[in-house]
Amino acid sequence: MAHLDTISRWITATTERTLDQHATDPVPAAAHLPEAAANLRHLRTELLRAVDRLRTLLINEGDLNGSTSTVAGPVETITELAREYRYARNWIDTLIGDAARAAYAQANPGRSVRRRYVSPGDTVLVVLPHTDSCRRQNLAGHASPIKVGTSDARIRPPGSVNPLYLSHADAGVYRDPTEDRLYILQADEAVPGH
Repeated sequence: MAHLDTISRWITATTERTLDQHATDPVPAAAHLPEAAANLRHLRTELLRAVDRLRTLLINEGDLNGSTSTVAGPVETITELAREYRYARNWIDTLIGDAARAAYAQANPGRSVRRRYVSPGDTVLVVLPHTDSCRRQNLAGHASPIKVGTSDARIRPPGSVNPLYLSHADAGVYRDPTEDRLYILQADEAVPGH
């Protein structure tokens, strides 16, 4: 499924930084790019599937053998998905065009990072990304042990007795679209001997 990596290649070509490098930048627009890319990737895949279903319906003459709603339903689905795709694309364009993100990227070379694949139930040490949510909670940039869940992660902030649940995007957990596996990012220099 080569089309799954299209968004990553496009962002890398446009910004001269990989999504993994953006994720480690201390700028909210950059930190949100991996999540925005995942959203756009999902919507693009759904749109491709919906268009393919309509195309198959027309090729098989299903539109001629059924009611007008046979075609109207899939067209409405495509219209809704196209609207969501446009919003997702606008979000990425805003993040890419963010002046602070661009200035930081121009002044600082992209960090060398590697992926460490994780599974739900694993407890791992991550540096929390500079998403808006992490910044509001004064968590951004701090190393913290997290317990990875299927769609979120649990952390225990310093000085707190109660756990806090963060979305994967806010916890620095990402999904590899081609392998459909979760991973965290580690700076190469933080892993001596590797």
